[in-house]
Amino acid sequence: MRIVKQQVAPVQALERAFPWRSARDPMNRVYEPFADADGRVHPRIVARADEITATMLRNKSVFKAIARDPDDHRLPVTVTNEQLEAAWPVLGESVAAEIRRLTRGHALKSPPVRIARVERKHVPRHERALVGQWGLFLAQWPPNRSPRRRPSLLNGRILGVYMGAVLDDADDLAYWEEAYERYPAYALGLGDGTRYQSLMGAEGAANAAVFANTATKLVDRPDGHGREIAIDERRVNAMFVEFLVRMPLPGRGFRAQTIGAVVALENAFDQKTNPYGSILVDYGETYLPNLNGHS
Repeated sequence: MRIVKQQVAPVQALERAFPWRSARDPMNRVYEPFADADGRVHPRIVARADEITATMLRNKSVFKAIARDPDDHRLPVTVTNEQLEAAWPVLGESVAAEIRRLTRGHALKSPPVRIARVERKHVPRHERALVGQWGLFLAQWPPNRSPRRRPSLLNGRILGVYMGAVLDDADDLAYWEEAYERYPAYALGLGDGTRYQSLMGAEGAANAAVFANTATKLVDRPDGHGREIAIDERRVNAMFVEFLVRMPLPGRGFRAQTIGAVVALENAFDQKTNPYGSILVDYGETYLPNLNGHS
């Protein structure tokens, strides 16, 4: 839901920061299970960063359905289930490598995306409220001519992971709702219906992934009175894919922590349908009431 007024601003230093943040001080402290006394990533976790692994939690059937649908151009119909299944472990390793980088606090030499202001030419008329706000764009545009070199789902590459405060504790969530009036505008639910369910809020500290806007269209209201906003899946060209990350703890154990990774579909690199290299993510049906001005 990025049609509402933006109040979150990019901070370059956060592009190398640990993605799971503390609900009480997200800008300066990491999520408590991974923190030392000063709120930094615990040095024992940094020392064990090579032990970090990640696996897709779900979304596999969604991608297979897209590839099977001849009217859905987000993935080529020539893509087979075998090709997609071969990409899953590569995507997992891409996420693990990104979490290792962020755990160590290293900068990325060539980020695949950039944050920039949305201009009038970037959006259709009904999305003009986004003009002047922040959006997410592919860093290399026009895209690489070789499809195999693009940062895409089919190549097992991600555009980044979602940063936010972990709001799984009831007291932390209550504090967050009180402290940030925009909540849940920048909240990302993960693992719904699984034992790994988690909620992250990016109002307090945000990285590039948080600035991805969505794609919308105007449709007739079910009651026949006027029009309302719906997700335009034809323009959506990226997804938040849920991963389960196996994080080492300061002791000898591990903790399973969910994260959302932005993964680009093939239509993100189509210069005809995406002439400005915008990254547009489907935030799901739960955001539509916010887009339409309802609580």
